[in-house]
Amino acid sequence: MEPFVVAALVVELAAAFFLLWREKLLNSPKNLIISLLLLLLAMLLRASMFDFESGDYTSFLAPWTEFFREHGFAGLGMELGNYNPPYMYLLWLFSLIGVSELYLIKLCSVLFDILLAWACMKLLSLCTESRWKLLLCFFAVLLFPTFIINSGKWAQCDSIYSFFGIFAVYLALTDRPWLSMASMAASLAFKLQAVFIMPVFAVLLFAKKLKLRHFLAFPAAYIIYMLPAVIAGRPFAEVMTLYFSQAGTVGDALCYNSPSFASALSYVSDPAAFSRLLIAAAFVFMLLVLACAFVRREGADAALIIGFTALLVLGIPYFLPHMHDRYFYAAGAVLIVLACSDLRFFPAPLLAELASLHCYLAYFSRRYIVHPRWGGLAMLAALLIVFIYTATRKDSPEN
Repeated sequence: MEPFVVAALVVELAAAFFLLWREKLLNSPKNLIISLLLLLLAMLLRASMFDFESGDYTSFLAPWTEFFREHGFAGLGMELGNYNPPYMYLLWLFSLIGVSELYLIKLCSVLFDILLAWACMKLLSLCTESRWKLLLCFFAVLLFPTFIINSGKWAQCDSIYSFFGIFAVYLALTDRPWLSMASMAASLAFKLQAVFIMPVFAVLLFAKKLKLRHFLAFPAAYIIYMLPAVIAGRPFAEVMTLYFSQAGTVGDALCYNSPSFASALSYVSDPAAFSRLLIAAAFVFMLLVLACAFVRREGADAALIIGFTALLVLGIPYFLPHMHDRYFYAAGAVLIVLACSDLRFFPAPLLAELASLHCYLAYFSRRYIVHPRWGGLAMLAALLIVFIYTATRKDSPEN
């Protein structure tokens, strides 16, 4: 591995250490030593996978970066791939650095792994002051296998949109609504899967953590994030509607290696009709959750809103068709926060992790360890546990 990459990993480790120190979680020699060892483990596990080139990297990310080497900034104004412009900005920047894009892409994702762990810890801090629970949350996000594989091996960027989405919830709960909407816009700007998080902002509106005028920041921020591509020459309308143009490229399979409801289906006579039924089911599920959030709006404290967040970000992709293996990434992070707020519910993130992990391993080995339906059943069990968590939260007398 190149010296630059080793140095960058050391800097990222130091950044993670600084975040923990800043939160006053390293107040004892024991916490300091354990945290340092766990951070070192998290980095070493990722670094051990850094030389692996996934199919997604060789087929898409590497050619896209090479495209920017040839065309420079002007390449941002051209039609390329199916990622939204903000991630392409990163690939353009990587094309300017004399280091393999494989390492740069993974280093970027690892940095956002750390930021995601920090955002989850900050969200949890609204429910508990326990230092060991906050550290547990931080290191669970860093050390769960799917998070390690996603950045260290797969070179994916799910930690980026998940960080911005979860941090947006935290910002709203701490009375920073304008920044919250800007962060949520960044989440969507990086990945369409942010739509699984976006309904949470209706919950926040019901709970009076946001006002309608704050939602104006969302389109304004989104437009700003798209401007570099427009400046490079890409038509404004095309940039703003890129996700809509991708709608027809999803495919017609009910399930793409995902632990969703459709994973249990061996045969469906009319996939198109059943897809519409699943979309309707996901929509009805979302409406039911939002209706419950509206009914309980007066007593909605952070713990209850985390419960509703977990229900939405887990349940929506569970019922939708055409889901992929990585679409439960953000849900896994939120479930860790939920479980750390009440350890009785720790089976939820463990079940979700097992469900997603068996799909991750199937992607790399091209075979399932167990039948896909078991992943779907494990995810359903996690969803039921989250339902129990949310249903048993008592209304806060302070609201």
